[in-house]
Amino acid sequence: MTIKNNNDTKPKIIPYAKQWISDEDIAAVSEVLQSSFLTTGPNAEVFEQSLCSLTGAKHAVVCANGTAALHLACMALGISQGDLGVTSPNTFLASANCVEFCGGRADFVDIDIETLCISPEKLEEYCLKHAIPKVVIPVDFAGIPSNLPFIKELADKYGFYVIEDAAHSIGSTYTYRGQMYQCGSCAHSDLATFSFHPVKTITSGEGGAILTNNDILASRLRTLRTHGMVRCQDLIGEKDGPWYYEMDEISYNYRITDFQCALGNSQLRRINEFKKRRLEIVSIYNKALKNNDKVIIPPLPLMHDACPHLYPLQFTEGNRKRYEVFHTLRDQNILCQIHYIPVYWQPHYKKKYGYQRGKCLNAEKYYSRCLSLPLFPAMTDDDVRNVIEKLKVCFF
Repeated sequence: MTIKNNNDTKPKIIPYAKQWISDEDIAAVSEVLQSSFLTTGPNAEVFEQSLCSLTGAKHAVVCANGTAALHLACMALGISQGDLGVTSPNTFLASANCVEFCGGRADFVDIDIETLCISPEKLEEYCLKHAIPKVVIPVDFAGIPSNLPFIKELADKYGFYVIEDAAHSIGSTYTYRGQMYQCGSCAHSDLATFSFHPVKTITSGEGGAILTNNDILASRLRTLRTHGMVRCQDLIGEKDGPWYYEMDEISYNYRITDFQCALGNSQLRRINEFKKRRLEIVSIYNKALKNNDKVIIPPLPLMHDACPHLYPLQFTEGNRKRYEVFHTLRDQNILCQIHYIPVYWQPHYKKKYGYQRGKCLNAEKYYSRCLSLPLFPAMTDDDVRNVIEKLKVCFF
C-alpha cells in the first residue's frame, strides 16, 4: 500500500503517532449519538465480542481506559495491601501504578536488551534471590510480545498470576510449539489488557479492555467496572423491585461510552489495514537505516508477526546524539518521543522504596539512547522519506 501526499491536506507537523479516522468511523459514532444509548450499551457488547473474535479469548470487558483496565485486572486478582507486583521498567507508569492503586508494592525486573521486554531469566533470578511476587505484569513493548510461554512456565512453577499488558500489541502474534497465538488471547496469562488511546493501533478516543478465559474473573471484572454493584433477580425481596441492587465491595465507575465502543469497533475492522501500513513504514525505515553503524534498528518485525506500535531507534553514540537528533527533527516539525524513562526513576518510587539508578542496567542503557520515530498508518511515503532525510543530516 502506497499512501500519496495530498498537498491540500498534508499536515505541517509530523507527530510521532496519531489516530486515523475514516468516514465509516464518523458514521458509526454519529449513529450512536442519535440512538437511545450514550453510556455503556449494545455497542459495548459488540466491541467485546469483536475483541474476543480477534484474540481468541473467551471474555472481554471494555472500560474507560488502559489504566483502568490494569487497575481492574489487579483488583479482580485480589491484589491488596503488601502484595508484591513485578513489571518491566521499560513501560508507561500505569503498568506499575496499578499495583500501587491496590495497596501493593511495585518492583521491577530488567529487560532483555534484544527484545526490550522483561527478561524471563532475570524474572526467575528475582524469584530465587528476592521474593515470589503475587502478580507479574509483562509488557509487550512497541508491538513485540513478551516471552509469555516462558513467563507462564515460571508462573506455574512459582505460583504467581500473570497480567499481559498488551497495550502496544493488539494485532501482534507469537508462535509457541508450532501454534500461533494472538496477543491478548490469555493462552499464557490469567488476564490481558488493551489500551485504545489515540496513539495506539486502534482507538476509541479513550478506552481499554481486559480479556480473560476465566469465567469467575470475567464476572468479577464486570461488577468492579460499575461501582461494585450487583443486580440479580435472586436479590429482590418481597417489597423490592427491579430497581434493587447491592454493593458487597466498593469499586469505581470505569464504564466506557457506547459511542466510544462504536468507534473502537469500526477501527477494529481496519486492523489488518493498519497493520499492513505500519509494517510498510517499518520496512522503509529499516531499508534506509540498517547499514548505518550509528543506529540500532528496532527488533521487529523479524522476531514475530508483529503489528508495530512504535519505531524505537537507538543511537550507538548515546544520549548526546539522541538529544541532538531530537531537537534537529523538532526544528523541522518532526515530533519524536522517548519510550520510556525507567519507571523506578520516578520520585514516587524513589521516595517510597528507595529504588536507585543502576537497578535495571539494560533498561537504563536502552533509555539513554532511544528515540521513537513517527509511525502511524496515515503517514505518507513522502512523510517517511522526509523523516529519513532529516535524520541522515544529523550523521554528516
